[in-house]
Amino acid sequence: MSAPTTNIPVAVPAGAASSASGASGGQPGQPRTIAGSLPSARSIAGRLLHGTPGRMRLFGLLGVLAAVLLGAISANALLASQAAVERAANNTEQVVRVQSIHVDLLRADAVATNAFLVGGLESADARLKYEQALSRVATSLAKAAAAQPADGNALGALSVKVQAYAALVEQARSNNRLGLPVGAQYLTQASAGLRADAIPIVTQIVKANEDRSRKEFDRSNSSLQLLVGVVSLIGLVALAVWLARRTHRYLNRSLSGAIALLLVALFVAATQISGIGTATRDVSRGNFQQAVSLANITTAANDARANESLTLIRRGSGASNEASWKTDRGDVENGLDGIRNGAELSSLWGSYAAAHERVRKLDDGGRWDDAVKASTSTAATGAAGTFDAFDQQVAQARDDAGKSAVTALQGLGGGAPLFAVLVALAALVASWLIVRGVGQRIEEYR
Repeated sequence: MSAPTTNIPVAVPAGAASSASGASGGQPGQPRTIAGSLPSARSIAGRLLHGTPGRMRLFGLLGVLAAVLLGAISANALLASQAAVERAANNTEQVVRVQSIHVDLLRADAVATNAFLVGGLESADARLKYEQALSRVATSLAKAAAAQPADGNALGALSVKVQAYAALVEQARSNNRLGLPVGAQYLTQASAGLRADAIPIVTQIVKANEDRSRKEFDRSNSSLQLLVGVVSLIGLVALAVWLARRTHRYLNRSLSGAIALLLVALFVAATQISGIGTATRDVSRGNFQQAVSLANITTAANDARANESLTLIRRGSGASNEASWKTDRGDVENGLDGIRNGAELSSLWGSYAAAHERVRKLDDGGRWDDAVKASTSTAATGAAGTFDAFDQQVAQARDDAGKSAVTALQGLGGGAPLFAVLVALAALVASWLIVRGVGQRIEEYR
């Protein structure tokens, strides 16, 4: 038999019972965590955003964010405009530099082909002009590669083609000095190779940099980014109106000061950016376009001069070169029509064109020796003399326009960083004023 069970009451200390109850949280086997006794983030947010004071806090926070956003967007737009102008200046300088390579290559070819007509050893002056032109090409290639890494591969390929051209010219020169007719073949091959292999690379590089420049001209006007600033400002005005209607206090000096400060900052930023954009457009349509047009005129003119000499060198089989001369003449004359103050250049070109017509009349009349003398003549009415006068003037005009474009661009946007700092500081001060203004209304509401 089992012994009877006896219930013996056991006294439990009050502290122990309380501790056990707290540990179990009223649920056996499920201890309650300490975090469960703390207020949740949702409850805190609910209390802070409860009722009208809560909405004031929320709208005040949104107002601060709007002020910071306005300042950040405006400062970024200022810095972006300055950066775009700097890139436009660098690309424009590269355009001018590569165009100089184009001009000097065709100038060297024009000098070499014309000097070849004399026979034997060319004059020291002609040799010097040729060497100076190729020396400028080599220097410009090195500078262009350092200035724009994106053009490195194309410039490397161009350098190889230029060396091949120079080697063929030297072979032609050596054979011509010895009176060997094969020299004419080498020179013809050199000129044809220059136009078929080297010039297309130059044209490609020029176009790439022109495209980069024009894109940066467009990017220099960052007014679209300022639209975000305008929206932020409208939001702050809406906050001021809501507070006025809700509290029946129509003048909040702190909030009004913040709006006024941000309005001034936005106006300053917009004015600066608009001014930079207008100035870059003026440069793009003015000196930059002038430099590009004059470079095209110069290259066409030197190509024409080389084709004149090649027509004579080929002795009766240079019809294609004469056709190319006429095409170049059209390019030059059409280009001069769009140049500012181009009357003097047109007159100089007209003198050369007339000298060329005399050369062709002599050659077509069977007077080849006289045609060569007319083509190489440095007299005031000779083809060499009239062309040199035109070439010097158009090259100087091109250099002046290119330098003016680069200088103008480099002078733009210099104050943008300072204005960006001022706009950012204005946004921070405005944020403090918004907090102060909304805080005053919350205290008054209580």
